Amino acid sequence: MYDRMWIKICGITSAEDARVVSSSGAAAIGLNFYPASKRYLSPDALPEVRAAVSEDMDVVGVFVNATTETVRQLTETARLDTVQFHGDETPEQVQQFQQACPDTHIIRAFRIGDAGFSAADTWLQRAAQLGVSLQSVLIDAYHPGEYGGTGHQIRADLVNAWHWPRQPGNRFILAGGLRPDNVAAAISATAPFGVDTASGVEDSPGVKNATAVRAFVRNVGIPSEPPGNALP
Repeated sequence: MYDRMWIKICGITSAEDARVVSSSGAAAIGLNFYPASKRYLSPDALPEVRAAVSEDMDVVGVFVNATTETVRQLTETARLDTVQFHGDETPEQVQQFQQACPDTHIIRAFRIGDAGFSAADTWLQRAAQLGVSLQSVLIDAYHPGEYGGTGHQIRADLVNAWHWPRQPGNRFILAGGLRPDNVAAAISATAPFGVDTASGVEDSPGVKNATAVRAFVRNVGIPSEPPGNALP
């Protein structure tokens, strides 16, 4: 049971930033393994960064259209607790990974624009048919040609119009353009299980601002009521 909002600080590229996040009160740290990303964590830097992460953190590896074998290898090398699929992966590809690494939690990210959730709903229905078990679904803002970390915020009305049943086991994480100054309002407007930020606490892509990281966590705070889809 979580006694506060689940918080992930994503796009960590240095041991110094890993230590900042580990001491911030966040629940999870995100390591980006997408080579085209501005926040890509190279294999050379991985050992030092991973060693700086505290043992109580949920270590999430972010992947975009990687092969199942690549994801499996990095899951083992980086000792990932959770894998976040943030690209165009099919339910069948996620199923393959789940079969290869059955003890690793899975987050599926969807980038949502004005078209809404129809494509995400189709994906989730097919995944359910295949028996894919998701820890949670992450909702990010759509921006052409980008796979996240753009600083764009998703509209609350789109999120609240989503018909995915908010019940125990169906947990969603809100991402996209969240900063210390707007995260509390975003939580109030959409009632997520958790929140995720990268660009919102940075001086530049991949370089975190320690003061902003701590302010983000502090401003999330402990909700007066459990999040709308939190587990009992």
